[in-house]
Amino acid sequence: MVTQRTAVVPVDPENPGTCLCGYPADYVIETNWFSGRRSRDPVCEPHVEAVVQGIAKKNARRNGGD
Repeated sequence: MVTQRTAVVPVDPENPGTCLCGYPADYVIETNWFSGRRSRDPVCEPHVEAVVQGIAKKNARRNGGD
């Protein structure tokens, strides 16, 4: 079992991306899902915590938790 599924890394200045709210991204949240799929989501500073918590909840539900 993989213990680290989500990583928050600084955005690449050459390819910053945009948060879903429309602001420039400060970070990229890299997630390894249970299905083997990987995602890289650009997020701004104010939304990092909310996105990480949402991913953790989704992973917990898939793992049989609440």
